[in-house]
Amino acid sequence: MEDDKGHHVHFSEDTDAMGNTAITVKEKTEGEFEAHVGFLQINHRYHIDITVPVKDADDGYKIAEPHGVYCHALELQVTESGALQVSFELLAHKEKLLREKIHLLKPTEGQLIVTILARVLGKGKGTPMLRDNIKCVGIDADDESEASDWQGFS
Repeated sequence: MEDDKGHHVHFSEDTDAMGNTAITVKEKTEGEFEAHVGFLQINHRYHIDITVPVKDADDGYKIAEPHGVYCHALELQVTESGALQVSFELLAHKEKLLREKIHLLKPTEGQLIVTILARVLGKGKGTPMLRDNIKCVGIDADDESEASDWQGFS
């Protein structure tokens, strides 16, 4: 019998050391966080919940205006552990690395910036396994569809 070591698919970047598929949120500088949401699919719209580990979540953060075109916060809640849960909608509008920002108003003065990082798979590149707290809520029409009625140049 042949040993098939090395013929297994590994998703080390998509899962942590425990095998969990949780979204990772890290503080980059004071008032600025990065949320790695994993792989998404082009032209798909997602509802995503992330937990931002701030100490003053109870003090009343607000969603800043104006919203982004492809990414906008929907709701803020304080978790049982005292962190800030941010619910937002994201359209995976371009392939490869997608970087979108959510701006929240701090209870005191200033802003909290959450940068959303995702790797977006193009059309026909497969269907990603979504991480926890990510739901696909729609698919936007593809402008380059082969179902077009355009006849081309004569």
